[in-house]
Amino acid sequence: MSNNVYGIDLGTNNFKVYSKATGKTMLEKNTIAVVNKNQIYSYGNSAYAMYEKAPENILVKFPVVEGVIADYNLLQKMIFDFLEHRIKARIKNAEFIIAVPTDITPVEKRAFYEIFYK
Repeated sequence: MSNNVYGIDLGTNNFKVYSKATGKTMLEKNTIAVVNKNQIYSYGNSAYAMYEKAPENILVKFPVVEGVIADYNLLQKMIFDFLEHRIKARIKNAEFIIAVPTDITPVEKRAFYEIFYK
């Protein structure tokens, strides 16, 4: 088992990332600010601060709603950007442990799986 192990909990309001290498857990709001429908302007706490205050050209979205992925592509971009830039994670050959709700369907479970192993 390598040191590149990350535990990720994609909650409805917040997502948590645990890094085995540093032993730290980071908590961010599960929110994305988007420009042009697919370009991330901001995410996490800074995007949540823009909620209901953003200009018309910036749309603030919540990629996970009630434990279900609402916007797969933006969620994937947000998570990997967070891992690569905020916590300087080594993504290549990393192992991810993902917490999912117990009452999701196999299709929803597969969507969580494919975010990290596609």
